[in-house]
Amino acid sequence: MKKRAIILLLFLVSFGRLFAQIPSWKVNESDYQYTMTFVAKLNVDGVPLTNSNDLVGAFVGSTCRGVSKLTYVASANSYFAYLIVLSNSPGEAITFNLYDSSKNKVTKVSKTIHFVATQHIGDLFQSYSIAEPALNNKAEILSFDFLNIKTLTSLISSGSVKLGISQGNPLTDLTPVYVLSNGARLYKNRTLQSSGTTSMSFSTPVTFEVLSEDESTLVKYTVEVTPTLGPPLVCYKKEAVCYEGGVIKVLYPIEKEEVVLTRDGVSVSTQSITNGQALFSDLKEGTYTISVGGNSKEIKINLKPSL
Repeated sequence: MKKRAIILLLFLVSFGRLFAQIPSWKVNESDYQYTMTFVAKLNVDGVPLTNSNDLVGAFVGSTCRGVSKLTYVASANSYFAYLIVLSNSPGEAITFNLYDSSKNKVTKVSKTIHFVATQHIGDLFQSYSIAEPALNNKAEILSFDFLNIKTLTSLISSGSVKLGISQGNPLTDLTPVYVLSNGARLYKNRTLQSSGTTSMSFSTPVTFEVLSEDESTLVKYTVEVTPTLGPPLVCYKKEAVCYEGGVIKVLYPIEKEEVVLTRDGVSVSTQSITNGQALFSDLKEGTYTISVGGNSKEIKINLKPSL
């Protein structure tokens, strides 16, 4: 009996400790005449808060001016805080505290904002970030290519991506592969994209939006793809003789580019550029076509009489 009592006592102490630190943030709304509203996402140590018992509190000094729990919005597949902040004096510095119910921990947020009466900040697509530490505010495309296709030319500037790929690649069926600023996301028509998974047409310029990790920055990028000839194609040949086939040596500066050798419209062999070259040997007399990087060149192998 005594043992059970001790176990019960320990349980009650632990239970009390678990809930002892839950914030009792409250606001007397009748004391204030102005409001400022937010649709916000909460984040602590790089992890989004997603529990309905998590809280955000807005403060001026040590006085609570607003408090909100989280609400799950299925259409956005995210949790949001609908926060109302109150004040009598526009311009006051607003600070935030976050309560993580899973850790029973309150975190003070470094970020501050000044009160503006009747101002509303944030929506379900581009919410206001309340995070400690602050999330990344960059929204940049760092690289942009296409799956299994060699990019010949690339120019990425603010709001623009201009790419050149070899002629013969179908512009109507290209799969983007890209790298963005840390934590950023890419959207097309407000639909979230995933690198290397979805093919689409680039026969005309395509506009994307890049949203920063903290959702404070949204940048439009227009991607324009131009079919182009590759670098110069250089070929050397060695004539065939009765006891040895001919040889064609192809020099091309793009590694792993596919080189196709055809004769009378029929494929003879395919190789990849390795160390700047590809070598086709044991070729019979005839006219061959070498195709690589959108370039083509005809080479005629003659039968050279043996000495």
